[in-house]
Amino acid sequence: MFEQQATNNTDQQPMEPPSLEIMLLHHLMIILITLFGNTLLIYVIFKNNKVLRRKRVTPVQMLMLHMCAADILFALISVGPTMAITYTVPVFYGPNWLCKFTKFLQVIPMYASSFLLVAISADRYQAICRPLASMKSSAYNRPALYSAIAWTVAILFSTPQLYLFEKRDEDCHENYTDAYQYPLYVCLFNSVVWLLPSAIAGYLYFCVCKAVWKSTSSSSSLRNNMKDKIEHMKLTEKNGGMQVHHKGATMQCVELDRRRVQTVKLTLTIVAANFVLWAPFCITSVIDSLWPSAINSTFATYIMFFGNLNSCMNPWLWFYFNRNQLRRACSCRKSSEPLIQSLVYVHVLNSEHSDL
Repeated sequence: MFEQQATNNTDQQPMEPPSLEIMLLHHLMIILITLFGNTLLIYVIFKNNKVLRRKRVTPVQMLMLHMCAADILFALISVGPTMAITYTVPVFYGPNWLCKFTKFLQVIPMYASSFLLVAISADRYQAICRPLASMKSSAYNRPALYSAIAWTVAILFSTPQLYLFEKRDEDCHENYTDAYQYPLYVCLFNSVVWLLPSAIAGYLYFCVCKAVWKSTSSSSSLRNNMKDKIEHMKLTEKNGGMQVHHKGATMQCVELDRRRVQTVKLTLTIVAANFVLWAPFCITSVIDSLWPSAINSTFATYIMFFGNLNSCMNPWLWFYFNRNQLRRACSCRKSSEPLIQSLVYVHVLNSEHSDL
């Protein structure tokens, strides 16, 4: 599907198209950076859990691991075959069933990545906006269910590829019988894989951000009240143990709010990056299918590069928001945090709204 956008128009090109070497190098770099970044993210998650003696991954970590799997599959079974097909164009070296199966596999990670973003959004919405309902259900069964639904729906939406593609004239391409089928499919594909998931995730995060804002405002008032009580106790009592207890509770509230906001910022940034990086390619694809003469094919080829960057970005966004975990996983130095901070930190990390 990727190479189809680059070869749809046959008009004279005002700009020089990228050479075969440049396209192959781009695909190779996408594969290597995606494999390195997502493999490192998987290592950092499990290494931190081992250091913190956490027996199970957190709900968001579970969904992020599924995102890593989708990005790795995108590099291996989406970009990889595209690289091979680009090198052998206009000949597809393989039987008809391999043509169909390749096109079927290529879009599964694209659907899965978008649907997993919705799953992450839904999980945060359930945990933050509906905490009582979240407590009644298992914090670990919920993300497992969401990810299973995302993968299942992704496979189902990919099945039309088995019927739309076939090997003809030594090439693997679509077998549309009517002219309207191609623009219809392109519009539906981009709506399902990009526009609709982005709209759902955006709405859920709007609700999450509103709930987090209210929560942090309430927590700020609570911390101020506790601070006033502690100051009053200093004047009326000499009970140091009670002061330490209130101080520890205040630290827990502060840390919990900080980790909750950080988690929302991270997952919201990943959703926004997915929307922005895929927007040029999806919009160009739709315009090209509806008005072929409106989009230059060479321009469409360059635009295609932006969408491929999405699988590379997610791990590095995670590292940016979790630099401490990256340092902890890649360093052998012992932590010098005070004991009370360490106890509060581990307690918060093992809560429902823990760090990623």
